[in-house]
Amino acid sequence: MKYIFYILIFASLLSCKAKKIQLQDDVIQSSDFDYPRLINDFTSSEWDKVSKAKDSLLNIGKPIIPDLIRLMENPKAFKKLQNTGDLIYPGATEFWGHGRVVDYDLDWIAIRAGWAMENLTLQHFGFSENVITEKELMDLHKKDYANYIETGIHDVNFERKKFKELESIIVNAKEWWNNSKKSWTPLIGLKEAIFSNDIPRQIDAILQMRYPRFEIKGYNQEWFENEVKARVIELNKSDDEGLKLQTNLLLREKTK
Repeated sequence: MKYIFYILIFASLLSCKAKKIQLQDDVIQSSDFDYPRLINDFTSSEWDKVSKAKDSLLNIGKPIIPDLIRLMENPKAFKKLQNTGDLIYPGATEFWGHGRVVDYDLDWIAIRAGWAMENLTLQHFGFSENVITEKELMDLHKKDYANYIETGIHDVNFERKKFKELESIIVNAKEWWNNSKKSWTPLIGLKEAIFSNDIPRQIDAILQMRYPRFEIKGYNQEWFENEVKARVIELNKSDDEGLKLQTNLLLREKTK
C-alpha cells in the first residue's frame, strides 16, 4: 500500500509537469492564461503554429491583451523559431532573396507578444527592431550576388538591439494598458492612430483598413465616411511618399 501511495504521488507530479509550456529558461503555466491552447501554439518553436495562433489572437481582440502582457513577465524567455521558410526577421540567419518581413526579434517571447500587441492596438511601444529595410536587403543582394547564384541564399546577421531595452519597453506597454483598458477598443485604436502625429502608426492604420489583419467591430463604410475620411484626405497631402501612396490607394478603394 505504501508503494502504491508513492507511485500515485509520482504520477501526479508528472501530470502537473506535462501541463507546462517549456521555454529555454522559463516555464509558463498553461493555467495562468485565459487562452491556453493558443498561447501554447504562439510560444512554440514552429513558425506555422506561431503565425496562425497570432492571427487567432488578434481576432479575439481586446480580451487577449492580458495574456500578451503575461507573456512579457519574463524578458529572458526564449524560443528559437524553426521551419521559418522564407521569413525575414532579425533572428534569421539566411535570406532567400524574397519573403515576408517581420521586423521583430520573434525568438524572444516577450517581443513576440509585443509584436501581436502592437499589431492589435496600432500603438508603437518599441518592440520593433526597425533594422530590416528594402534598401538593406537589396544592397545585400547586390553585394553578395555571386554567392547567391551559387548557393541560392544569403547569410545574414541583422543588428539586434531591442533585447537590451526590453524591460523599459515592457513597462511602456503595461503602463499604456493600465491607463487604457477601461475605455479602449480596436475601433478607438484605429481612429487614434489615424489622428496621431506618428507616420508609421498612420500607415499601419491605413494598411489595417486596406488589408485587415483582424476584424474590427464597428468598422464599416459609414464609420469611415463620418469619422476618418477627412483626416485621410488631410494625410494624403503629406510630404511622406509612403503615407501619400497608401492614403491615395485607400481613398480610391473607398470611393469605388
